[in-house]
Amino acid sequence: MNVDDKADFMNSSQFNLEMSLEEKLRKYNINPRAAFFTIFLCIIIDILGYSMILPLLPIVATQTFGASSFLVGIMIASNALATFIFAPLWGRLSDKVGRRGPLLLSQFGTFAAFLILGFSNSISNIFLSRVLDGIFGGQIPVIRAFVTDITDEKTRSSQMGRFAAVMALGMIVGPSIGGLVGSVNWRYPAYIASALSIISIILTLRFLIETMPKERIQEIKKRKEMNGKTSKKRFSYLNRLVVLRLNELLLFAIAFNMIFSTFALVLNLRYGLDIGMIGIFTTFAGFNMILFGGILMKPLTKRFGEKVLLLFSLSIAYVCFISYPFLNEAWLLFVYVIPFMFMQIVLRTIIFTNLSKGVEEDEQGVVSGWASNMFSISQIISPIIGYWYLDIQQVELGGYILDAYFLMALTCTLAICILTVLILFDLKNHPEHFQQADIKQVSFGT
Repeated sequence: MNVDDKADFMNSSQFNLEMSLEEKLRKYNINPRAAFFTIFLCIIIDILGYSMILPLLPIVATQTFGASSFLVGIMIASNALATFIFAPLWGRLSDKVGRRGPLLLSQFGTFAAFLILGFSNSISNIFLSRVLDGIFGGQIPVIRAFVTDITDEKTRSSQMGRFAAVMALGMIVGPSIGGLVGSVNWRYPAYIASALSIISIILTLRFLIETMPKERIQEIKKRKEMNGKTSKKRFSYLNRLVVLRLNELLLFAIAFNMIFSTFALVLNLRYGLDIGMIGIFTTFAGFNMILFGGILMKPLTKRFGEKVLLLFSLSIAYVCFISYPFLNEAWLLFVYVIPFMFMQIVLRTIIFTNLSKGVEEDEQGVVSGWASNMFSISQIISPIIGYWYLDIQQVELGGYILDAYFLMALTCTLAICILTVLILFDLKNHPEHFQQADIKQVSFGT
């Protein structure tokens, strides 16, 4: 780049910095309403297919193929391990070549995984389908990057809350369909999920707008060069703030998934509920997710600010995990899931939103991939430990007999204690990221 080119670019770069979000999106012919609408349709369809089969797998594995509870934990962890390895690669690829192509590849892989699951005749085939789904599990980090492309810091918390709510919408309908159809034949939900994946691919091909076109990628790269932010270090985006918030995300995810990933088998073992009732429970949990994420997150953030919501949700987390062993009746679990889902929506949304504030525009995809990695690590650790607790049933500790549910509660509470320390440190050192929110809706739903 010669001197004149640098001068021209510095002038245009300064102009871009002064542009509003709407002006930047208009420059690249990005309609945020259309983008959000298509993105949310794709994620609803993906989660619908996923949520139809996930609650059934532990029951199918144990009752149809004779797997132990611990082996079920390994099966769930195998999916998470594959996601852990490949999710950052999908995110980094989307930063380099755009969002749309990697999303399509991921959707094709998900279709193949659902199809293999539907035709599985052994536990090894089920393992194969779960690993393949993990390898191509790039949809969530890429779609998160889509959302960050078309939002700013003021609107991102609200839209991430809606993102979680849209995922919950799929979880409301999916388990009901899965429970109803799966009670006839457990393979049918997998076939339906395959068909839904095809619909998602068609929507992406036909309607999805590229939010990170080549021109935008090049402009961001040049602006970083002018600002002296270009680095040859492979993991330069992993600064102290990002590492801190990735650890916050990991601890939250370990505690949440310890309970959530074992819900299906716990409902069967502890309360004697069948596949149909498990589907109803998961639907109820999804309804609460969409209520808190899609309806209440925005006004609550606007009214109280992120700091108050974050600390309040941490206090609810302690109550949820400490009370878990005492839920001796099935109806208590339906009451329990209300604050449990509120807590997880708020913590997940605020931690992830603040994570996105620590990196540049062209690093959102790769950091989103690392965020997915934190959930993947938790989905490796938590199910293995949780299902192991269910296998051993109880242990003696200091003369006290602790059952599996006490052990889960102790593990989750320890994780939340460490998380609290990290969040208090974050609040002290980065108070500017936890200010009272001034939310202005950019798109979708307004």
